[in-house]
Amino acid sequence: MTIRKTTLKQRFRYWLDYRMAEGTASMVKLLLTMVLTSVIFVTVLVLLFHLHSEGKSVIAVFWDNLRSAMSSSFPSSDSGSLLYIILYTILGLTGMIFTGMLIGIFSSTMRGKIIALQQDNPEIIEEGHTVVLGFRIGEYALLKEMIKATEKDRRTIVVVENMERQDMEQAIRKNITVPKNIRLTAIKADTTSSNALRCCNIPDCSTLVLHTRDKGRTIKTLLAVEILLMNSRQRPKIVASMDSNTRVFSRDMMKESGITMLHSGDVVSRIIAHSTTQTGIYEALLDMIDFDNYEFYFEDRPELAGLPFGAVVLAARKAIVTGLYRNEQALINPPADTVIQKDDTLIVFEEDPGDLILNKPAEIALPEPAEPVPLKQIPEVVIFGINTSIGTILREFPDNIERVRLIGLSPQDRSSFIPEDEEYAAELTADYRSTESDRNLLDMIRNTAHICILSDRRKKEEDSDTETMLRIIRLRNLKKRHGLKFTITAEMRCENNRNLITSQDSEDFIVATDLSSMMLAQISADVRRAPVFTELLDEVGSEAYLKTPEELGVAGLELTYEQLLRQVYASGAILMGIRTKENPFRILAESTGTITLGETDRLIVISEE
Repeated sequence: MTIRKTTLKQRFRYWLDYRMAEGTASMVKLLLTMVLTSVIFVTVLVLLFHLHSEGKSVIAVFWDNLRSAMSSSFPSSDSGSLLYIILYTILGLTGMIFTGMLIGIFSSTMRGKIIALQQDNPEIIEEGHTVVLGFRIGEYALLKEMIKATEKDRRTIVVVENMERQDMEQAIRKNITVPKNIRLTAIKADTTSSNALRCCNIPDCSTLVLHTRDKGRTIKTLLAVEILLMNSRQRPKIVASMDSNTRVFSRDMMKESGITMLHSGDVVSRIIAHSTTQTGIYEALLDMIDFDNYEFYFEDRPELAGLPFGAVVLAARKAIVTGLYRNEQALINPPADTVIQKDDTLIVFEEDPGDLILNKPAEIALPEPAEPVPLKQIPEVVIFGINTSIGTILREFPDNIERVRLIGLSPQDRSSFIPEDEEYAAELTADYRSTESDRNLLDMIRNTAHICILSDRRKKEEDSDTETMLRIIRLRNLKKRHGLKFTITAEMRCENNRNLITSQDSEDFIVATDLSSMMLAQISADVRRAPVFTELLDEVGSEAYLKTPEELGVAGLELTYEQLLRQVYASGAILMGIRTKENPFRILAESTGTITLGETDRLIVISEE
């Protein structure tokens, strides 16, 4: 065994590294020791060689030397002997080194503390705050809607994601105007770790919103939250969104845990299906579920018990009665003769709670049902791309579509996403030709009236959105060059990418995060809105539609709002508003005078078909 000798320099370096590793206090102590040693050494020499003034005590000499060192003062050439000048120059150099190093140490320490304060998570001490678990840079619809919902109330919103706090706060404040009554705090934490979430004070929050979206992450986050709520006195409202359409928790389990789950993937699929043949319905739905102007509220009117629902719809002014909330279920546009029960709550579309005015519904006779107007047949709808939502989209397509043609996919894609034994109302065909050639593409779309572009969810969001935008640009070019007439409905995955390509006539760009974020914000304000949205977007029951004046028998007629409401209701639909070129969603509930609808106007209604 060879014994390695260590030099004095190595030993000193090892000792110095150890002292510096102990932190700021150790380094300051080392500097003070160095200065005091130098001052004592000089003091001894000054006293030994009698370089001090007569009559000065040892303590006075020591203090003068210490002051000289701390002030980094140097002697002049005529201050004394050569030894005196040398000794006090050493003191001055020592003081200069000490001061410089001390400033550097404190500056570095303070900078580190400031950075630590910026990066470290604060301990949330508020109660009744809102916690949002999950955030992505570029997606701000949820926070915008939550801020709108608070109006002038003071509220603390805590946003949690496993990214740097500064990055989150800068992105939010750059893209969202945060009013003074809102305290918005960003926290860096793993949403699937209960220990990391303790600083959020989740047991004392009023609302917990899970915007994690991914099924696996959402489940883990819910489990982490349950650990924190295990011994809490009261549970907050928990609202979660999941891209997957698969139900991972039973309804009874979610009800017992106070969890409201929004399956945004299923919702988006239905919106795509309706928007494909009804350009503008997506914008109408966004107007229905945002916090601008009118929203869905719930009003208890026990005096209406025993009256038919249809009479209340026709009697409503300044607001629109859309359904009944009964036994925690939403009945949207129930049959006109449905009797209102004492415990029923009206579902009202109004600007503010309590705006609803009723004109003696007991005296209103229900209209005779109008003759249904058959829908015009749509020869063909073209779908570009394919993803897991294709099955829901095909089932949600109206019955008047004769054929659906799939383009831009492989035979393997079709067999993977569409079961062979599945039957749909429309004939389903696939065209496997390449779409790289404009000639092929033109041949595929020449005779179609509606085009739907689905996002390839197997790719990254940016890549799939780029592919979608390039398709839109090509289709616009072909449409313009060859005078074609078709509508375009495109699925986009990122909110920011949607803003890069503006809509033109007969185009809808559907962003899943916009829709789900707005719904999450609405449900977090009142969980009773969840079954309302589910019913409005469910394939069974009443849904939102755009109808032409001809379809509802009001084309060219000059009608008051009451007459228009009655005429539309006779066809089994509740009138929500109208869509014009100037206004995507105009509410008529407060209109006075007469209304005449043009050929390009569309009525926004809630009906079964």
